[in-house]
Amino acid sequence: MVGPPTTALRYPAFRLLWLSLLPGTLGMMMATVAFGFVAYQISGSAIALAVVNLGWGVPMLVLSPAAGLVADRFPRRNVILATQAVIGVTAVGATILVATGSAQIWQLVVITTLQGAAFAFNIPARQALIAEVVAPVALANAVATHNAGQNLNRIAGPAVAGALLAAPAVGPVGVFALMAALYAVVLLLLVRLPPTSVPRSGNAVPHEPILRRLGAGFAFVVAHPELRRLMLLAFVPLLLGMPYQGLLPAVAAQIFGTGAAGLGALSAAAGVGALAGSLLVISFGRGHRLARFQLVSGVLFGVALAAFALVGRFVPALGLLALVGAASAAYTSVNNTLLMHHTPPAYHGRVMGVYMMSFAAMPLSALPAAWVAERAGLAPTLVGCGLLAAVSVLVLVLAGRRPPSPRLLPGRERVAVAPDAR
Repeated sequence: MVGPPTTALRYPAFRLLWLSLLPGTLGMMMATVAFGFVAYQISGSAIALAVVNLGWGVPMLVLSPAAGLVADRFPRRNVILATQAVIGVTAVGATILVATGSAQIWQLVVITTLQGAAFAFNIPARQALIAEVVAPVALANAVATHNAGQNLNRIAGPAVAGALLAAPAVGPVGVFALMAALYAVVLLLLVRLPPTSVPRSGNAVPHEPILRRLGAGFAFVVAHPELRRLMLLAFVPLLLGMPYQGLLPAVAAQIFGTGAAGLGALSAAAGVGALAGSLLVISFGRGHRLARFQLVSGVLFGVALAAFALVGRFVPALGLLALVGAASAAYTSVNNTLLMHHTPPAYHGRVMGVYMMSFAAMPLSALPAAWVAERAGLAPTLVGCGLLAAVSVLVLVLAGRRPPSPRLLPGRERVAVAPDAR
């Protein structure tokens, strides 16, 4: 990892890692639409949508600490390859079930659970590998570029899935088959990634008890107040606001009276905004601006979500959902960058494993959100989610600007912060 360039794509290993990300996230974003569409077709219930999403969330919640340990103790390239293979095989299984007309809700839950387990190990290893293949000066750009690639597919994935689902000659079978093909492309790209060595922490304390090693990421986060606050800031918007994604098929059908094409348009609008938000962070999100981006984007996310729920008309809703996507992507990029800057390389995998537990909050919170929506209505539920998210981010960010309490300082080693992250 040499050289000073701040443009992360100048690093060949990162460039290949980023290129492998594109077909994988395209397939994943198609899956969020396709699985939800098939589940709603089978059941006609918002709760069924949430249960299918729960399959992705539970493994991420349970396995992320172990996944972080694996990312810090084994070659990260190997971890990414193995987990991507699992995702590809399950996509083939889903294609067969849909093609034969035998898909049931419980089968979809099994598939999403297996994929969630694979993603739980895949994402911390991928995130930690980013910091391994670029210089520290390029880290913020690498994280934002990585997120821009993901958000580009938040546009393409739902739009392609919605169009194919609405096409009689293609339908769900074609969408699931295309997802399986995309995951095969990911594997072909990843095998070209240069081999990586065992991380420096991988051979540390080889006889340390496994439970202590699993808890090292939690202990490290708990011991450092800034990491604790950033983890809370990661959890809150995903827990309170992001369940809207799992409810979009019901929103499209019940509020706007649209089918697969309308669902694809709503998801693509959020993706357009997410791409814009990521590009904004790439262009301007550095130095002292990071904290400002964090506050503004977090509050804007919640307010825009509440406005989306209240607008009642499809075209203005698309614009507001694009604003939701932009604010969410900018917020996530900034928070992720700050976490990496506050974490020593030896702990990147384990801290990212704890961080990945926040992504489980979205599908897990979708179930209570769906329960409330079926009793209080979709619009009031989304308004409440948005306003709670905005207020929570505001309180947590402003609280972090207060001088630390002297009681927290004695005996606590502070984590070094890169100058451009302050």
